[in-house]
Amino acid sequence: MDATDIAWLRTPEGLAATERATALLAGSDELRALRALTRDVTSEQARAAVSLVRGRKTAATKLPDGAALFCDRQAAEQTSDHRVARHLAQRFAILRYVADLGCGMGGDALAIAEFAPVLAVDRDPARLAMTEANASVRALDARLTTEAADLLTWDVPAHVDAVWCDPARRDEGERRLRPESWSPPLSRALALGRAADGAGIKLAPGIELEALPTDAEIEFVSFDRGLRAAVAWLGTLARGRRTATVLDDNGGAVVISGEPDTHATPLGAPGAYLYDLDPSVGRAGLLDTLAPTLAAWKLDDEIAYLSADEAHDTPFARRLRVLATCAFAERRILELLHEHEAGRVDVVRRGSPVDTNQLERRLNRALASSTSTRALVVVLTRVRGEHTALVCERDASEVSS
Repeated sequence: MDATDIAWLRTPEGLAATERATALLAGSDELRALRALTRDVTSEQARAAVSLVRGRKTAATKLPDGAALFCDRQAAEQTSDHRVARHLAQRFAILRYVADLGCGMGGDALAIAEFAPVLAVDRDPARLAMTEANASVRALDARLTTEAADLLTWDVPAHVDAVWCDPARRDEGERRLRPESWSPPLSRALALGRAADGAGIKLAPGIELEALPTDAEIEFVSFDRGLRAAVAWLGTLARGRRTATVLDDNGGAVVISGEPDTHATPLGAPGAYLYDLDPSVGRAGLLDTLAPTLAAWKLDDEIAYLSADEAHDTPFARRLRVLATCAFAERRILELLHEHEAGRVDVVRRGSPVDTNQLERRLNRALASSTSTRALVVVLTRVRGEHTALVCERDASEVSS
């Protein structure tokens, strides 16, 4: 879709065509829908309506009002989940003016506009048209203005006191792995960020931390045990060195911050409980910060598991009760499963070369004759460098949560 398409889709005729396209696509394929639509509108307009319906379907998986917004599928795929966008936007509260660089369909810009006025910048007129249309849908027109510009040559205006930038990391569907191949390149995004008093630069969650400035706060955000975002915060928006944030279904956040790990946590044998860390904690390198809150120790210097003899509830790790431990041997694992009356088993690993899917299938076949409904977990890992299996049970509070 281009900017002309967006303008037409906002007219009564465009809205009617979109409504009809929605109904047609629910009962037939895209080609038939296009043929039916072209009886009343031009072929270009029909394609725009179908593209909007496809985009809204994708947007609805990320945004509560996605089915009412203006976007195509690519723009919707690139926008942030609403929980992540709102959490990150809160850092900009009470600022005078924020520039969102590379605004796309406006997902982040509109989240920020709830807290501060926004200048949305993009070189693509279609993306700017989407942002303007979506600001109207959310009644945020007065909080947002747009500007067409190339970020490689654009300068941060004096009245902008903070910058948000989410560089494009895909090209025709292919992920760009090198930060300098992003658009804009990471070095340019950082330079633009440093031109303001504060900035947030969204990163690929798997980025090498050594590539980032040492004076930045690096935050990793997760929900549903999945890593959803990484951000480098600069200047007045930086609050420390590393941050791990876990979001709940409603966008509520729990945060842990500290210095990167220095291997200060002691090593020990498996205790009564195993703590499987949330990925945000592992990526942020905050194992040493979390461990004392759980009275926990590490099993191995290179593995992000903690163990303890006390049961502590924490949003930053899943807790398993350790029933038995043995050196890795499939026969011995099966014996322990029988001893603990397992009816089925899940196998997980960290630091183990074993194919967990195949092992899980073999163990469950061996348990098939059991009448027990007890579900156990076999954790394959290393304990002081030794390949070890832990037979565990999910803690009752963890299962019910």
